[in-house]
Amino acid sequence: MSRKPAKKKQDERIAIEIEKLESLFEDQTEEIQSAARRLIERVAFMTITLEILESNIKTKGPTYLFKNGKQEMYVENPAQKSYNTMINRYTSAYSALLNLLPKKQVNSSSGGKDDGFDNF
Repeated sequence: MSRKPAKKKQDERIAIEIEKLESLFEDQTEEIQSAARRLIERVAFMTITLEILESNIKTKGPTYLFKNGKQEMYVENPAQKSYNTMINRYTSAYSALLNLLPKKQVNSSSGGKDDGFDNF
């Protein structure tokens, strides 16, 4: 049976994830780093939370047999429900975070020339 990691362990994992994400912004201006800071904290938290939920779902399954007296039925694992909700928000937050980084215009097929696609 999967157990939830202790708060201290979760905090350690979140801190490691924050460091990874902050490294993406180390060459950016202070304004961009400042704008990214809170979003990085949220994305790091969601990353670790999603990993915990995934572990629970893998262990217990996406559904389980619910018994109430003589009544029995399969119901959705609450971890699955939480995961489904959070993954959408995580994707949006991660996208917003990456949008703070400058776009690199590398096009090896055109030899670095502007092909006009972005202006289209």
